[in-house]
Amino acid sequence: MKPRFSLPLAVLAFAGLAITAQAADKKKPNILVIVADDLGYGELSVQGFTKEIPTPNVDSIAGNGIRFTSGYVSGPYCSPTRAGLLTGRYQQRFGHEFNPGPAQNAGEKAGLPLTEKTLGDRLKAAGYATGWFGKSHLGYEPEFHPLRRGFDEYFGFLGGAHSYLDAEGKGRDPIQKNGVALDKIDYSTDAFGRETAGFIEKHKDQPWFAYLAFNAVHEPLKSTEKYLSRFPNITDPKRKEFAAGLSALDDNVGLVLAKLRELNLEEETLIFFFNDNGGPTRQTTSSNGPLRGFKAQTWEGGIRIAYIVQWKGHIPAGKVDDRPVIQLDIFPTALAAAQVPLDPSWKVEGVNLLPYLSGEKPAAPHDALYWRFGQQIAIRKGDWKLVKAPGGGAEQGENKGVADTHGAQLYNLSKDIGEQTNLASAEPEKLKELAGAWDVWNRENIEPKWTPGGPRARKAVAAAETGAPVPSTSAAQGPWKTGDSLSGQESPQIARHSLSIAARIDDGTPNGVIVAQGARKNGFALYLKDGKLAFALRIQGELTAITSNKAVGPGAHSLEARLGADGKVVLLIDGESAGEGNAPGSIPSQPGEGLTVGSDGKGAVGDYSAPNDFTGKVDNVTVKVL
Repeated sequence: MKPRFSLPLAVLAFAGLAITAQAADKKKPNILVIVADDLGYGELSVQGFTKEIPTPNVDSIAGNGIRFTSGYVSGPYCSPTRAGLLTGRYQQRFGHEFNPGPAQNAGEKAGLPLTEKTLGDRLKAAGYATGWFGKSHLGYEPEFHPLRRGFDEYFGFLGGAHSYLDAEGKGRDPIQKNGVALDKIDYSTDAFGRETAGFIEKHKDQPWFAYLAFNAVHEPLKSTEKYLSRFPNITDPKRKEFAAGLSALDDNVGLVLAKLRELNLEEETLIFFFNDNGGPTRQTTSSNGPLRGFKAQTWEGGIRIAYIVQWKGHIPAGKVDDRPVIQLDIFPTALAAAQVPLDPSWKVEGVNLLPYLSGEKPAAPHDALYWRFGQQIAIRKGDWKLVKAPGGGAEQGENKGVADTHGAQLYNLSKDIGEQTNLASAEPEKLKELAGAWDVWNRENIEPKWTPGGPRARKAVAAAETGAPVPSTSAAQGPWKTGDSLSGQESPQIARHSLSIAARIDDGTPNGVIVAQGARKNGFALYLKDGKLAFALRIQGELTAITSNKAVGPGAHSLEARLGADGKVVLLIDGESAGEGNAPGSIPSQPGEGLTVGSDGKGAVGDYSAPNDFTGKVDNVTVKVL
């Protein structure tokens, strides 16, 4: 794959700025952007909420620079945040509102639109060597490949999640180097750090841009003994894997920083560190500190993140700043440092932070920040936030409903960072002000170019918006029977929840799928195999299968599988315990594939070949979301 070159993008440097004038006297500064994946607001030791997992290397960036306590991302989960980062624009402006979905289900056009130029494009045109290391999550088709989006070198994977130890990724999305799939890796976190350091060494005599996008600490959590052994006092297996993964990330940040020091490049390198969204606490134990909510929500716990900037000798060291900033600002700030002028036609919405970092501008960089994520919305203006999120006027799930300010709640974040006291009734004028500002911003957005469930789900959303009925073979609430099916939009919203899946069967030779939802990426299946009850769970492609300790036997039976928030699975036959086991956690994101009863036609969830039709009768199927 050959990289395509494109016109430069930039931000107009402030001519009178001492910081810019100082940079102009030297070679253009290097740019290093480091992204942690699914790291909660409260986990870094420098954030001050916990010291359980030391992160001295990331902390050193804050010690040598500025840590923003009100740092944000424009999307509450992975891909939209990255689209905004690399374009400097709200991703809703160009339809990149949701994740593309897993490789086997994503549409051909699901990726960062080719109408948008990336930070790699702009810096490459300005004479920079450009390298991307780690996660992409911006499309699987060749035209979306990093080597065609302004990057000279690429080492990583294209999807949203990947095994840390298996290069092949089950053959769907291999870790690759410059388009060539690798047969093996040692540990992806180490590999991404090592490759970034090698890139810096290779290009030490010219300006470079390195984008280091770790998949740590995204599930499926898996580390090596080197890192696990550092936490002998953590007994919870999931938490121990998380701690090891974060420690590995910190080590590899340290590896890259050490390379800068070795080459005397610290004062010539502008560094950004942030995480792509809040932590999915139930799935990985990642803490969001005092914030309400989680990943995939517009509560503060989904969108407020650790945000640190270092440029030794150019901006103050050890400073803490509470002014709201957003990852969109990285794009114009990097370009201003690189002395690349801004063309207004690029419609960049981030702000050049250099004069704010240097102290020249004491005001807040933004009048307001905005969010739209399906039905969920938010706006922060000063200390005030208007929000509609799960448990506060919105439902969980990307495809739910229509985005508007009706029913939104109002909070004063300076007094209530945990969003506990809704002031919508007490402050009607402030509510009206923020709602009106959000409406004005939203008028410039376009409809999502895809939804997580693909074209079918997108049609369902359109039907819901017009009030038209959504086609279905059964009632959306159940109970269901053999032959019933639901679209991804209609199916139970199982992501990040405990579940109870129950059914009644009647068969002389029981075998096959009783009920399934999802496919090879995320989902569950309740089925009979070799006469025994089995429950399969897919979490980011990783399969966990729990089988009963006794056969079901012919005749009529009531069967149930219970999945706890901690991943514990309990199987019951006719109300009696028949086996248990442990999965990594609950299902992390809503499957695009729907629910089917009596077969699995969506791409086998369990250890069988689809559709694996059930041999007898299934009825009274229920899925309870707890």
